[in-house]
Amino acid sequence: AVVSTQSTGICNIDFSAEGLDLSAITTTLYELIVTNCSLKCVTQIHGLARLVSLKRLILTHNSLAHLDEKTMLRLKELTDLQLGYNLLKSFPEIVTKLEKLEELSLIHNQISVLPDEVVQMRSLEKLHLDNNVLTELPEYVTLQLPQLRALTLENNKLPTTKTGSNTTSGDTKLARSKFYYKIGVTDNSIAPGT
Repeated sequence: AVVSTQSTGICNIDFSAEGLDLSAITTTLYELIVTNCSLKCVTQIHGLARLVSLKRLILTHNSLAHLDEKTMLRLKELTDLQLGYNLLKSFPEIVTKLEKLEELSLIHNQISVLPDEVVQMRSLEKLHLDNNVLTELPEYVTLQLPQLRALTLENNKLPTTKTGSNTTSGDTKLARSKFYYKIGVTDNSIAPGT
């Protein structure tokens, strides 16, 4: 149930067995944090698709296995999406259609492959993929994302990191032509460069 107080602009939101109900929110909401709520799907957050001004959505520490495409496509203003500590087994391709997304965190999931559609994320500045089961970092991640400045891949199953024609130890030559302020590849099985 949602109890809204118009005079103060404060909403009291209760999480119930039927899900989180945001349908009574009439004010503009820029940030929504729903953590540790055992969510299995974003459709359990009733009214989420109505929050068209939402810029930051944090859904960490839940049980999300997928994202509802219809709901996510309504969130066109999202710049920050945090989906860490869930049960995602594949990269949620729907996020590649969020044109304003600047930061995406998918840490502590079970993602093994990055889809080719990642190159559509032209605004992406920070990509966090730590603690998944990635076995390869496709070349396009480092070369075709023009705004990418932070890439963290700690504790995956990366045997090598490929950039261009080089196979390198991940701490040195990720996309030589770009400026990164953070690259993290700690706790992988990266072999020395040849």
